[in-house]
Amino acid sequence: MKLNNYIYSLTNLNVSNKFKNQNLIKSNRNTTSMNLNKSISQNIVDRISFGAGKQFALNRELLSSITKVNGQDVTKLTASNNVLDFKQGSYYKVQTSSGLTAILTAGNGGGVHMPTTEFNLGENFSLAPSDWKDLDKTEKLFTYLGRDKSGYCAYSNYSNTEIKDMLGSVGIKPGFFEIKSDTTSNKFYMLDDGTIYPQYQVDGIRGALNLTNYFKEGYTKDSVFTIDGKDFKLDDSGHLNVPEGTACVMENITRKK
Repeated sequence: MKLNNYIYSLTNLNVSNKFKNQNLIKSNRNTTSMNLNKSISQNIVDRISFGAGKQFALNRELLSSITKVNGQDVTKLTASNNVLDFKQGSYYKVQTSSGLTAILTAGNGGGVHMPTTEFNLGENFSLAPSDWKDLDKTEKLFTYLGRDKSGYCAYSNYSNTEIKDMLGSVGIKPGFFEIKSDTTSNKFYMLDDGTIYPQYQVDGIRGALNLTNYFKEGYTKDSVFTIDGKDFKLDDSGHLNVPEGTACVMENITRKK
């Protein structure tokens, strides 16, 4: 009886081990198959990515080679005396921060955009997602400054460094500057760190400085107000006479009683 039980147990053990071995072989085959499929899929993705990247690079070169659009010369976008002037029907080249050569024009109401459909580059023309994103930032900054005289849309969506760098790339330096686009024209003042103020705010501060009677605030004719690097003193009535064109922003004003 004990011998029979031993043989029975041994038989079950052999059968169990056989099934385990079969399952292990099956598992190894599945794992190998999954790894092979994954490798094949990754190779396909890599080939597609390489092909797309090569096409994006060719499209970049094609875009930068354009010299005329609708019979009009494409000129470099450059400010003159800190004035940037976008005209409808004109086309301007500008290099974005990613190195893309963009071609911009003015639309209605001060909008600035790249009219890709006017370049006759074919329906399949495209750029890398990062280039589209960079182009969008460039278009929007010039559009915001061309349409919004407060500058709010610009300084609430871009850092001071971005504003300074992007404007600097087209020749705009810190100080008073103007953006003209279509029929709109907006003026601003930019500090060395890229902070911008609308012209009307600068004029408002200047007006407040000139209207204030500083004798009533404890100042005397010997007091010195340094504004935009220039020294001013009070007149006989206790008022300042700050001329138009002075950059009256709080960062540029110091007072000594």
